[in-house]
Amino acid sequence: MTWTKAKLGMSMLILAESVFFFMLILSFIYFRSESLKTAAATLHLPMTSIYTVCLLASGFTLWRGRLAPTIALGVIFLLGQGREYLALLQSGVTMSQGLFGTTFFTVTGIHVIHAALGLILLGFVSFGRLAAPAIAMFWYFVTAVWVVVFAVVYLWTFV
Repeated sequence: MTWTKAKLGMSMLILAESVFFFMLILSFIYFRSESLKTAAATLHLPMTSIYTVCLLASGFTLWRGRLAPTIALGVIFLLGQGREYLALLQSGVTMSQGLFGTTFFTVTGIHVIHAALGLILLGFVSFGRLAAPAIAMFWYFVTAVWVVVFAVVYLWTFV
């Protein structure tokens, strides 16, 4: 594998973002015990699991070199997160509501921003405007981070 400037730059970005997400996830874990009752009553594990499968499948379709299905699955994931946010807001959970709202919306919201950026970058790749391997690295990172976020925020909450 030849390391281009784009791959090296993306590797440095991913390293920095990994530290950032690590700190966000640690904050959720630190405040976990104080926010479990709210989380268990408001999170929708079955639906979020379906959207998680879509995001994981998007990594597979990208690996197979199929940009359109990758982007479509990523959009489905983002719509699912939007649905989750709407349900939480309707049940009175907001970012300023308490520790759960603050940490949940921060951790997942930052991930949503990264996923949306990844989809935009994949769109540019489909038009030949960006280096596909570097953007693929970013999308795999977004997918991997969600696996950790999903495990900590959703699965661990219901254990």
